Order: sequence, then C-alpha cells, then structure tokens
Amino acid sequence: MTTFNQLSTLTLLCLTLCACGGGGGEGSSSGPASTSPASSSSSTVTTPAPTANTQPQAQTDDSAATPAQPAEPAPNYDPDPARLDSAAETSNDLHVKADFNFSTSKSVTLDLGGEDVFGDSLANKMVKIYALHEVIESYEDQALADKALLATTRFNSAGQLTLTLDVPVNYQTLLISVDGMLQSNHLLSELTMQATTVAHQFN
Repeated sequence: MTTFNQLSTLTLLCLTLCACGGGGGEGSSSGPASTSPASSSSSTVTTPAPTANTQPQAQTDDSAATPAQPAEPAPNYDPDPARLDSAAETSNDLHVKADFNFSTSKSVTLDLGGEDVFGDSLANKMVKIYALHEVIESYEDQALADKALLATTRFNSAGQLTLTLDVPVNYQTLLISVDGMLQSNHLLSELTMQATTVAHQFN
C-alpha cells in the first residue's frame, strides 16, 4: 500500500509540473507597430492623338468614264411606196396616213342667232339638236325619222346661242329645230371631217 501511494503521489506531481512548465510564449515587440505604407507606383500612359491625313483622297467619277451614247434616230412610219399602188392582201400591207384621226367623236361648235318668222328676237327660244347617220338635204326626207337627239338648250336673252358638242363621227347631218319656227326654217347642216363650226342666222 505504501508503494502504491508513492506512485500515485509521483504521478500527480508529474502532471502538475507538465501543466505549469509550458515554456514561454513568443516574444512580441511592445513598441508601436511600424507601418510602412505601400508605395504604389502609377505609370500614366499617354496615347498620342492620331494625326490627320493631309493628303486628299482621289475621287472617282463614274460618269466621266462612261462615254455619251449617240441619240437614236426617230422612227419612220411612212408606208412602203411600192405597196401604195396595190390592194392590201393582209394586215401587214395596211398603212395609216399621218393625218388620220383616230378619235371616235368630233367637236362641233354652234353659233346661232337671228329672228323668228315674225321678225321677233329668238331670246329664250328652245332649241333641239338632232343627229342623223345619212346626209339629209331636205326636211321632207324620210330618213329624218331616224334622228337622234343630242341636246336641248335655249337662246340667251340676247337671242344668241353658242354651244360646243361632241358628235360621234358616224353621224353625217345635224338638224337644229327652233321652237316656234316653221319646218322650212329649221337648219340641216352636213357634218364633214373638216367642219368644226356651224354658224347660222335664222330669219
């Protein structure tokens, strides 16, 4: 028992010494910490401005390189003189004269005035204008039954009438009928391709 007590005491003593004798810590400087500021070196890189190119650039003109085109001659529509003396057998042999009028109507201007059968003015008298397909020379002609009415109008207060009509080219005669006038005083006027004005003084 004595030996066991001695071993226990020795063990406890060793444990106590290990716990207290742990050695010294690292020495630390008690002085103020010296801080050395980091020296940053900044390098500024300067890029030189680009210099303007003083040499002018050559410009190309495409129009100067293209030669002028010669003017084309005007087309000639004159018929072949060799075919004018013979009848056309096909449509290729046909030709149209330069002064041919392709219009389907013609403008006819009426210039009317005068007096009625009693010598009175035609002021405000009604006028009817007819067209006929055939050439009519007399009011008694039976073809008058096929007349077509083109316009109805009146003389003005001065007894004058000026009117322009578009008359189909297939009509060949105008009949101008004045209200209150005898049939023998009505006007029959042949329409030709050259006639553009019908002037007449009733009496």
